[in-house]
Amino acid sequence: MRIGQTSFITFVSTFVSSGAGFVGTIVFARLLGADILGQYYLLLSIVAWLALAGTLGFESAITKRLSEGENRGAYKVAGGLCIAALTATIVLALILGEDIVQQLFGVQRIDFLILLLIVGVMGSYVDAILQGVHLVHVYAGLRPVRRVIRTLVQVGGILLSFGLVALVYGYATGGVVIILIGLYVVGGPYHLPNREHFRSLYEYARFAWLGRIEGKTFNQADILILGVFVSDSLVGVYGITWNLANFLIIFSNAISSSLFPELSKLSADESSVQVSSLLEDSLAYAGLFTIPGLVGGALLSERLLRVYGPEFVDGSEVLWLLIGAVLVYGYQRQIVNVLSAIDRPDESFKINSVLILSNLVLNFALIREYGIFGAAGATITSVLLSFTVGYIILNRHIDISVPIDRIGAQVAAALGMGLVVVAIEILANPIFSTINNTATTTVLVVLGAAAYFAFLWGLSADFKRIIRKNIPVF
Repeated sequence: MRIGQTSFITFVSTFVSSGAGFVGTIVFARLLGADILGQYYLLLSIVAWLALAGTLGFESAITKRLSEGENRGAYKVAGGLCIAALTATIVLALILGEDIVQQLFGVQRIDFLILLLIVGVMGSYVDAILQGVHLVHVYAGLRPVRRVIRTLVQVGGILLSFGLVALVYGYATGGVVIILIGLYVVGGPYHLPNREHFRSLYEYARFAWLGRIEGKTFNQADILILGVFVSDSLVGVYGITWNLANFLIIFSNAISSSLFPELSKLSADESSVQVSSLLEDSLAYAGLFTIPGLVGGALLSERLLRVYGPEFVDGSEVLWLLIGAVLVYGYQRQIVNVLSAIDRPDESFKINSVLILSNLVLNFALIREYGIFGAAGATITSVLLSFTVGYIILNRHIDISVPIDRIGAQVAAALGMGLVVVAIEILANPIFSTINNTATTTVLVVLGAAAYFAFLWGLSADFKRIIRKNIPVF
């Protein structure tokens, strides 16, 4: 399957998944309010960090070694054993340190943490295998299934007045179903590993673990630190705003997931020219949705957040900052993805260190003084720093050609879209004032997206070529 088609399938699957989550989150926000959502997001943030220790980069190592095509059965078993041992250690620590966790974060149910941790780690293991054996489209196709099942169980439980319990068990149910399906699809073989297989995984994982921490730092550190300094309500507001911004990075993530196995194989075959060419393509389209999202977020932030409820409008002043951070992060991830694929996790380690350290320092420094605005400022500043460092480092290993013309066409199309949205708001204001905000926002988003792609189709011959070449044939 072409890389473009794989990216498209991955994007559509993630879009459906995120769309289901988007609708579910609106329901959660309206039925539960910011306080319970704040507890839920804080719980997921804690679990995300614990899961990092439960995998410690071995899921990335599994994907890398399996993608190289040799000794797959042994690497599956070796990676699974490493992850199982790490997770068992963390579960034991949670049980022994229950009082400390409860006092530090206000989490009353340690069993929630343990359940979500085990499901999350097992899900990461299965996802790593699917990507490593070049079944990225299958891995992507399972994501909306997981999200739909999760959302249905959560909404049903909330309607039955189970509140936070419904959110937790719904999340776990979706994960378990996908784990079982994923293991069935992967099938065999499984072989007993030897010491060399463990060593090979360790050599990659000892640098790759920081990449996972970097991802969680980008997505979760600010929420975790906000939980220490501000109310559950503000954490809920920021969590909703962050989810909305993150929705726009799904195409960039789809490109990274689709390219990694191919880049890894090309690197093993020493095809550096093709690696450079794929990097240029990934940079060209990493901002395809995020660039117009930044313009749209700046214009419609208050309308978008009011969809969740009036109390969430407090996040409108930071939405555009978070979308800007997501935009830069999308380009940064393409750089780190290439370095990891060409077996230079040590260089990825340096880039990830910059983001993690700067993000944590800035969050602690700014959140106490500026609240959620400080958290957003810390995020975008740390991403800009890590992107700059990443560009410098990658340029030492391969030739980087930034596709200014293709990115420029997207910027121009996004600005044209912005003018269309503003004009529609002004001209149709008498009509919009008579209908509810959700319907108005939906109309503006749909018309804005149509205008953006119409402008881009007219401005970019390359975009037309890519679309025609990679439309999936069924």
